[in-house]
Amino acid sequence: MSDTRFWRRRTVRRTAAWTVTAAVLAGGLFWVSGGYDSWRDDRALDSACDGDLAADAVRELFDGSPLTSSSGWTDRQHCTVGASDDDTDAGLVLWARDTEGLGELVEVEGFDAPLGHGWTGSFGFDPDDEDTDEARAVLLLSCGKGSGHGRVMTADADLGRGGFDDPVARERLIAVLTETATAYTRRTGCAAPVGGRVKNVGVTTTHRDYKPVAEATGSCAGLLDGKTAARWGVRTVREIPVAPAPIENCALGGLRGAFLYGFSAYYGPAARWERTSLDYRRDDDPARPGADAPDAGYALAARCPGAGGTALFQVETLHDEDDPKHAAPIVDHRGLRAALQRFAERSAKRHGCETPEPR
Repeated sequence: MSDTRFWRRRTVRRTAAWTVTAAVLAGGLFWVSGGYDSWRDDRALDSACDGDLAADAVRELFDGSPLTSSSGWTDRQHCTVGASDDDTDAGLVLWARDTEGLGELVEVEGFDAPLGHGWTGSFGFDPDDEDTDEARAVLLLSCGKGSGHGRVMTADADLGRGGFDDPVARERLIAVLTETATAYTRRTGCAAPVGGRVKNVGVTTTHRDYKPVAEATGSCAGLLDGKTAARWGVRTVREIPVAPAPIENCALGGLRGAFLYGFSAYYGPAARWERTSLDYRRDDDPARPGADAPDAGYALAARCPGAGGTALFQVETLHDEDDPKHAAPIVDHRGLRAALQRFAERSAKRHGCETPEPR
């Protein structure tokens, strides 16, 4: 009996020794192969950007790629996530500033899609571009009723592989932005209203996305009646859905979408940036107050609560100095000003602004 117990003890000890040895070897391989670094980086993601980063949403966006991240927001108020594997080198940059910054939001060629769902924001992705893995999303966040009191947050993403032509990728990027923005504003004492989960995220409206003027249902709806449209040569429109965004646009065009008249609304940093540009243009070509502008370029302004600040509304017309016959037929200055007033009042109402007045 004692011999049996002896051999059982030796067997148990030998098994335990092999178990420990295997664990040590596995741990060594895990360390040498970079598994520990990957595990450490993944753990760090949960506390990245001073704990504001929506880590789970970021993991979904990059779909299993190894991730590195900034521990906090830098002095320039940006935070980064790197995503790389053997085939790609991608990532994400988040910016968070007050509404005095990021005026470069206006540097867009198309009309970015509003987010809706209780957010004032937009998503920028050109479906006609060959580079489908890059996109930008923007949010304006009001910290209170005081005009100009708010934050602007952006997310610039490069997927490396895959593309934002996939609706799931668009929804995931917006989830990263909205969830991170919610955490950031709460931590920094900004009582910004929180919207809902954004689904069915749209893409940027490009020059090819025109439709007959009678089919306008978004930002161009109701600007002109049928007779006025015919008299002005307007046959098509290019528009965005009706929802608050940092920049809202409507283009009235001729046949095959040829641009004739463009209406734009700017809020927050985009408005501040565009006002500077407008003042510069007026210094070069001052117009008499109340007179018809030679280029039919008119502007209105309105005071808005929170991040909206002082909004700017403009109408511009096509001018081609090299080929004047292609210019928009500016024959109705009063009608053009009235159309701008309608466009501005509708947009301002969505943002809770005062009635727009001539600037």
